[in-house]
Parts: sequence; C-alpha cells; structure tokens
Amino acid sequence: MSTSDRRYRVRMDYAKLETAALAHVDDSYYYGAYCRKCKHSARLSLSKLRAHLGDDFPLVKVREKLRCQRCRSRQVVVTFLAPDQKTGSLVQLFREPTSR
Repeated sequence: MSTSDRRYRVRMDYAKLETAALAHVDDSYYYGAYCRKCKHSARLSLSKLRAHLGDDFPLVKVREKLRCQRCRSRQVVVTFLAPDQKTGSLVQLFREPTSR
C-alpha cells in the first residue's frame, strides 16, 4: 500500500540521449571527460559547450568533438556529472589495478 496520493504525482518526460540537445540540459550539470591514453581528466561546463557548439547541438555527438588538452587524443570517455560531483571520482573509476 502506497502512502502517496497518485493525483499529486506529475508525470515528467525526460529528454533521451538520442534526441536531446545541449539546450535541454541545465547549466548546473557538467560533463566529465577522461582521456584513456594519458589518464588526464577534466570537468567541462555545459554553458561553455553551448557557446562553442550551439544550443541545438545533439548531446549524443558531444564526445566526437572532444580532444584531450594534454595529448590531443580523441580516446575520450565522457561521464555526465551532477553539480556536487567532481572529476576526482572519475579518476577512481578508471584507475588501473595495481599488481600485488
């Protein structure tokens, strides 16, 4: 049995990656980028991406436009970050296991 009243629930439609554009994403969120080649990570501002690529640029194509600042590689992994997350958490995800 649910304690919430169903008539107060609002159905929310979220943009799908395949159809969303940069304009559909709030400025408080960021993309995290991690280079597989040199292990560099960075936090990319969506407002800066919008200024460079335009509001109508599809989210699904953002990764294709990225290049590592250090080694210029296109081997970039992109992660969507909430405002309270930092790129340091990305480094932990992709850290290579140490041999024992």
